[in-house]
Amino acid sequence: MELIVILGIVVLMYVVLLFFDGFFKSCMHYPYDAFLRGTGLTVKFLRLQWHTTALNRSIVKWSTKYPKILDCSFNLGVYLSLLLMPFAVVMIVVSSLQTNLHGQSARVVTAGVAGGDSRTPGRRMVEIDLVVPGVNLPINEIGYYIAALAINSVVHELGHGLAAVLEDVQIKGFGLHVLLIIPMAYTQLDSDQLNTLRLWKKLRVLCAGIWHNLVLGLFTYLLFMSTPLLFSALYRTSDGVIVTTLKNNSPMAGSRGLEQGDIIKSINNCEIHHEESWFECLLHTIHSPPAYCVSTDFVHLNDESVPMSHKNDGLIECCGSDNTASSCFEYMVDANEDDVALPQHMCLNIRKTIENSFGYCQHNGQCSEGHCFKPSINNYTTIMQIRRESKPDVIYIGHPGDATRTVQVSRFVPKTGVFAPRFADSIQLLLKYVTVFAIGLAFINVMPCYGFDGQHIVNTLLSDGSIQQRIPQKSKRDMISLVVNVVGTLFVFILLIKVFWLSLYRVLSV
Repeated sequence: MELIVILGIVVLMYVVLLFFDGFFKSCMHYPYDAFLRGTGLTVKFLRLQWHTTALNRSIVKWSTKYPKILDCSFNLGVYLSLLLMPFAVVMIVVSSLQTNLHGQSARVVTAGVAGGDSRTPGRRMVEIDLVVPGVNLPINEIGYYIAALAINSVVHELGHGLAAVLEDVQIKGFGLHVLLIIPMAYTQLDSDQLNTLRLWKKLRVLCAGIWHNLVLGLFTYLLFMSTPLLFSALYRTSDGVIVTTLKNNSPMAGSRGLEQGDIIKSINNCEIHHEESWFECLLHTIHSPPAYCVSTDFVHLNDESVPMSHKNDGLIECCGSDNTASSCFEYMVDANEDDVALPQHMCLNIRKTIENSFGYCQHNGQCSEGHCFKPSINNYTTIMQIRRESKPDVIYIGHPGDATRTVQVSRFVPKTGVFAPRFADSIQLLLKYVTVFAIGLAFINVMPCYGFDGQHIVNTLLSDGSIQQRIPQKSKRDMISLVVNVVGTLFVFILLIKVFWLSLYRVLSV
């Protein structure tokens, strides 16, 4: 719904722009026309276009500054693009034929398309997934989505421009389309000069965009992995996590609960160093529910037991119905132990028990002092003792999913109050999106499909001299090119239809 509202506002803005565009063209035709020609702006229905020749000289300067390095780089780009093409074709064909409505995939590749692996029993399958803001992409991250797509599109087209200058192909201009909210850059080349190039030279120009996306993806991935080190002067990055967002309806908030800015060091006996260990520790509380070592004297002084009863879920209840601060604890006595000084079950105050415990245990033999007691709670809840830096512990009884749904944390704990965690998180998130989109654009553009670089690469390969000797008739070569591109376009279309229905299914099933 939020996405529909945003798109509605964008469409309304386009309607307003079209209205004023038509108004100025009719009432102030000559000055407005001069303004459009001077800025290179064009307003169309649901589309804005900007075109300029101001960057031509800069592109020529960049391409002639290090010609040998660029020459080797674009040669390598051709080899990698040709190796990537069959893999991309197989990946898209397989993904188009898969029909798993409930499959989950990790978004690894996009520009609208993401790649990942769907785990099925006994095998791993490659899958392509469409990244749709508001469906499988948080709507509050749409700005990163647009920025990453714009960066990748510009770098892709600059690759074509630099390679074209090296091959003495004239650049007529550089521009940017904004289709609704999706930015797409383009480089306008002299097509006649491009078509007269030799096979290898032409391939260098056509594959340069794909190659630049791969290089950008590798570069931003290395930056992403190095972010903690790069920000180590401003943040502590492996010493707990900081609460950055706490939803208003979070059951973990309150006077004795979590607060924004809390630095969390551990959950029960699980140490937390970064976001990954935060989720691992939450999962650990379910797989290994905590038990506590407490002294015999504490048990005798604080036992509030009432006659035992059994709940509907099979758990034993030994606390009064109005005693919500306490829980029934089970004495985890070893099988070979003859200690009968304590009953099997007793009612103890949860907070007091945790605060007076000597440590965690799983059975009585692990306690150097006291005895091992485990709270009797159902499988859907657990007890979490959340240790905070310079603050009292938070003791929460509930499901760990409450933390994952309503609490957002960051590994970037500020050393000073000047830089908030959001600064580093935003940069890392942008790097992640740029990396993902860079790989996605490389995959989708190498596909032999109309509108993509793969179409021109296939046509160029079929014009090679060795192919002409084997297939001398131009009509046959054109037919092969047509069939390959039509089939590739068909599978891309099937994939888009599939992911559209999957996205619609996800929206309706929420």
